[in-house]
Amino acid sequence: MSLVQKLIGAGLRPHVRRKARGKSLSDVMDGLRSSLDEVVRPRMDKVQDSAANREAVNHWIGIERWSLARVRVALGEPFVDGSYHPYRMPDGTGWAELKAEMSKARAETLDLAAELERAGFDPDLTVPHKDLGPLTVVEWFTYIDDHSRREVIRLR
Repeated sequence: MSLVQKLIGAGLRPHVRRKARGKSLSDVMDGLRSSLDEVVRPRMDKVQDSAANREAVNHWIGIERWSLARVRVALGEPFVDGSYHPYRMPDGTGWAELKAEMSKARAETLDLAAELERAGFDPDLTVPHKDLGPLTVVEWFTYIDDHSRREVIRLR
């Protein structure tokens, strides 16, 4: 892990834990819905297609789907170590498709959260994040929400 990644983790982990503290999975799901509907989608619709905007949205898609693979450990799936890159859309994916895939990724996130809420999960179970260290299920979903909210400023 690079020094930059260590610094990011050192700053973001307490931030994510603080945001998740005292929240239920249902609370976090409400935040995930509102961030897509009130922050992310309106911003994507407001900006023009550009290489930088395509990169930002593809990054969010990759991080969101990579995070879901981590969270599925709470359902008994094996932990798979690795980067988020395989979860991105292929290079050259167009702007309209990336916007649609971001909405699809968020729907997958909400579906997984609902499944965990129905099935139940160990609230103390942690799954490692490569930069932030071990996160609980609620912290993982908080991280997903916070990531796109924080990075929406990348769209210009």
